[in-house]
Amino acid sequence: MSLTSVKSFLATAALLLSASVNAATDTYGTLLSGTFQPAESFASLSYSNVGNVYDFTLTAFDLDAIFTEGAFIGAIAVDAAFEPVISNVTGDTVVSFANGGGPGGGFDFRFDLTGPQQARLTANESVSFTATFGEPVFLTASSFALHVQALDAEGNSAFYTANPPIPEPETYAMLLAGLGVVGFASRRRMGKK
Repeated sequence: MSLTSVKSFLATAALLLSASVNAATDTYGTLLSGTFQPAESFASLSYSNVGNVYDFTLTAFDLDAIFTEGAFIGAIAVDAAFEPVISNVTGDTVVSFANGGGPGGGFDFRFDLTGPQQARLTANESVSFTATFGEPVFLTASSFALHVQALDAEGNSAFYTANPPIPEPETYAMLLAGLGVVGFASRRRMGKK
Protein backbone atom coordinates (compact mmCIF):
# COMPACT_ATOMS: atom_id res chain seq x y z
CA MET A 1 0.00 0.00 0.00
CA SER A 2 1.45 3.36 -1.02
CA LEU A 3 1.86 6.35 1.28
CA THR A 4 -0.83 8.23 -0.67
CA SER A 5 -3.29 5.35 -0.18
CA VAL A 6 -2.58 5.24 3.55
CA LYS A 7 -3.11 9.01 3.88
CA SER A 8 -6.35 8.78 1.92
CA PHE A 9 -7.59 5.90 4.06
CA LEU A 10 -6.75 7.72 7.32
CA ALA A 11 -8.43 10.94 6.15
CA THR A 12 -11.58 9.05 5.15
CA ALA A 13 -11.70 7.18 8.46
CA ALA A 14 -11.28 10.41 10.45
CA LEU A 15 -14.04 12.10 8.46
CA LEU A 16 -16.45 9.20 9.00
CA LEU A 17 -15.77 9.11 12.73
CA SER A 18 -16.20 12.86 13.16
CA ALA A 19 -19.43 12.93 11.14
CA SER A 20 -21.14 10.11 13.01
CA VAL A 21 -20.38 10.88 16.65
CA ASN A 22 -20.10 14.23 18.41
CA ALA A 23 -19.72 14.68 22.16
CA ALA A 24 -18.99 17.80 24.18
CA THR A 25 -19.56 19.52 27.50
CA ASP A 26 -19.69 23.31 27.50
CA THR A 27 -19.83 25.64 30.51
CA TYR A 28 -21.84 28.85 30.35
CA GLY A 29 -21.23 32.33 31.68
CA THR A 30 -20.28 34.64 28.77
CA LEU A 31 -22.82 37.45 28.39
CA LEU A 32 -24.44 37.60 24.94
CA SER A 33 -27.39 39.92 25.56
CA GLY A 34 -28.43 41.66 28.77
CA THR A 35 -26.67 43.58 31.51
CA PHE A 36 -25.19 41.16 34.05
CA GLN A 37 -21.88 39.33 33.55
CA PRO A 38 -21.49 36.69 36.28
CA ALA A 39 -18.10 36.21 37.91
CA GLU A 40 -18.19 32.47 37.29
CA SER A 41 -19.81 29.80 35.14
CA PHE A 42 -23.40 29.05 36.11
CA ALA A 43 -24.30 25.92 34.09
CA SER A 44 -22.98 23.12 31.91
CA LEU A 45 -24.54 21.57 28.82
CA SER A 46 -23.41 18.10 27.77
CA TYR A 47 -24.48 16.71 24.43
CA SER A 48 -23.64 13.76 22.23
CA ASN A 49 -25.11 12.37 19.08
CA VAL A 50 -25.29 9.45 16.74
CA GLY A 51 -26.45 10.76 13.38
CA ASN A 52 -29.41 13.09 13.84
CA VAL A 53 -30.26 11.96 17.41
CA TYR A 54 -28.81 14.16 20.17
CA ASP A 55 -28.83 13.47 23.91
CA PHE A 56 -28.58 16.54 26.17
CA THR A 57 -28.02 17.12 29.88
CA LEU A 58 -28.24 20.67 31.25
CA THR A 59 -27.01 21.20 34.80
CA ALA A 60 -27.52 24.46 36.68
CA PHE A 61 -24.97 25.41 39.33
CA ASP A 62 -25.89 27.52 42.37
CA LEU A 63 -27.92 30.15 40.49
CA ASP A 64 -29.13 31.69 43.77
CA ALA A 65 -25.55 32.54 44.77
CA ILE A 66 -24.31 33.50 41.29
CA PHE A 67 -27.33 35.67 40.34
CA THR A 68 -30.09 36.17 42.92
CA GLU A 69 -32.44 33.91 44.83
CA GLY A 70 -35.06 32.55 42.48
CA ALA A 71 -33.04 32.90 39.25
CA PHE A 72 -33.73 30.13 36.73
CA ILE A 73 -32.76 28.94 33.26
CA GLY A 74 -35.87 29.33 31.12
CA ALA A 75 -34.68 28.19 27.70
CA ILE A 76 -31.86 27.01 25.48
CA ALA A 77 -31.78 29.00 22.22
CA VAL A 78 -30.61 26.77 19.35
CA ASP A 79 -29.07 27.58 15.98
CA ALA A 80 -29.98 24.60 13.79
CA ALA A 81 -31.59 24.41 10.37
CA PHE A 82 -33.99 21.59 11.27
CA GLU A 83 -36.55 21.31 14.07
CA PRO A 84 -36.33 18.34 16.45
CA VAL A 85 -38.83 16.11 18.19
CA ILE A 86 -38.14 15.97 21.95
CA SER A 87 -38.42 12.76 23.97
CA ASN A 88 -37.05 10.95 27.04
CA VAL A 89 -37.22 14.01 29.32
CA THR A 90 -35.98 13.22 32.85
CA GLY A 91 -34.92 15.44 35.70
CA ASP A 92 -36.07 18.57 37.47
CA THR A 93 -38.12 20.36 34.78
CA VAL A 94 -39.98 19.94 31.51
CA VAL A 95 -38.54 20.45 28.01
CA SER A 96 -40.57 21.41 24.96
CA PHE A 97 -39.93 22.79 21.49
CA ALA A 98 -40.80 26.48 20.94
CA ASN A 99 -40.56 28.75 17.91
CA GLY A 100 -38.33 31.79 18.19
CA GLY A 101 -34.81 31.70 19.42
CA GLY A 102 -32.58 34.14 21.16
CA PRO A 103 -31.39 37.70 20.64
CA GLY A 104 -30.43 39.16 17.29
CA GLY A 105 -32.12 36.52 15.16
CA GLY A 106 -29.07 34.26 15.31
CA PHE A 107 -31.01 31.32 16.71
CA ASP A 108 -33.75 29.34 14.98
CA PHE A 109 -35.78 27.95 17.90
CA ARG A 110 -35.51 27.11 21.57
CA PHE A 111 -35.85 24.27 24.01
CA ASP A 112 -38.30 25.75 26.52
CA LEU A 113 -37.60 24.70 30.12
CA THR A 114 -40.68 26.23 31.74
CA GLY A 115 -44.06 24.65 32.22
CA PRO A 116 -47.10 24.37 34.45
CA GLN A 117 -46.90 24.78 38.22
CA GLN A 118 -43.72 26.88 38.05
CA ALA A 119 -41.68 24.13 36.35
CA ARG A 120 -38.26 25.61 35.58
CA LEU A 121 -34.59 24.77 36.01
CA THR A 122 -33.41 26.37 39.25
CA ALA A 123 -30.28 26.21 41.41
CA ASN A 124 -28.47 22.86 41.51
CA GLU A 125 -30.98 21.09 39.27
CA SER A 126 -30.53 19.23 35.98
CA VAL A 127 -32.60 17.91 33.09
CA SER A 128 -31.80 15.35 30.40
CA PHE A 129 -33.61 14.83 27.10
CA THR A 130 -33.29 13.51 23.57
CA ALA A 131 -33.80 15.65 20.44
CA THR A 132 -34.30 13.83 17.14
CA PHE A 133 -33.80 16.06 14.11
CA GLY A 134 -35.47 15.36 10.75
CA GLU A 135 -32.13 15.76 8.98
CA PRO A 136 -28.52 15.47 10.16
CA VAL A 137 -27.25 18.56 12.00
CA PHE A 138 -23.86 19.36 13.51
CA LEU A 139 -24.16 21.24 16.79
CA THR A 140 -21.24 22.94 18.54
CA ALA A 141 -20.83 25.34 21.47
CA SER A 142 -21.78 28.26 19.21
CA SER A 143 -25.13 26.58 18.43
CA PHE A 144 -26.56 27.35 21.90
CA ALA A 145 -27.35 30.25 24.23
CA LEU A 146 -28.93 29.92 27.68
CA HIS A 147 -31.68 32.32 28.76
CA VAL A 148 -31.48 33.09 32.49
CA GLN A 149 -34.49 34.81 34.03
CA ALA A 150 -35.16 36.56 37.35
CA LEU A 151 -31.59 37.83 37.52
CA ASP A 152 -32.51 40.51 40.03
CA ALA A 153 -35.43 41.92 42.03
CA GLU A 154 -36.79 43.60 38.87
CA GLY A 155 -36.97 40.22 37.07
CA ASN A 156 -34.45 41.10 34.33
CA SER A 157 -33.11 38.37 32.08
CA ALA A 158 -30.09 37.78 29.85
CA PHE A 159 -28.71 35.34 27.29
CA TYR A 160 -25.34 33.66 27.80
CA THR A 161 -23.08 31.67 25.50
CA ALA A 162 -20.52 28.99 26.25
CA ASN A 163 -17.24 30.11 27.75
CA PRO A 164 -14.29 29.82 25.35
CA PRO A 165 -12.45 26.54 25.91
CA ILE A 166 -9.13 26.69 27.71
CA PRO A 167 -6.64 24.33 26.03
CA GLU A 168 -5.04 21.73 28.27
CA PRO A 169 -1.22 21.62 28.39
CA GLU A 170 -1.38 18.30 26.51
CA THR A 171 -3.05 20.13 23.61
CA TYR A 172 -0.12 22.50 23.28
CA ALA A 173 2.31 19.56 23.45
CA MET A 174 0.42 17.78 20.64
CA LEU A 175 0.42 20.98 18.57
CA LEU A 176 4.18 21.41 18.98
CA ALA A 177 4.82 17.75 18.18
CA GLY A 178 2.66 18.05 15.05
CA LEU A 179 4.49 21.16 13.92
CA GLY A 180 7.79 19.36 14.48
CA VAL A 181 6.69 16.43 12.31
CA VAL A 182 5.49 18.77 9.55
CA GLY A 183 8.78 20.71 9.72
CA PHE A 184 10.81 17.50 9.63
CA ALA A 185 8.85 16.19 6.63
CA SER A 186 9.22 19.50 4.77
CA ARG A 187 12.95 19.63 5.44
CA ARG A 188 13.34 16.03 4.32
CA ARG A 189 11.49 16.76 1.06
CA MET A 190 13.66 19.82 0.43
CA GLY A 191 16.77 17.68 0.91
CA LYS A 192 15.64 15.12 -1.72
CA LYS A 193 15.25 17.76 -4.46
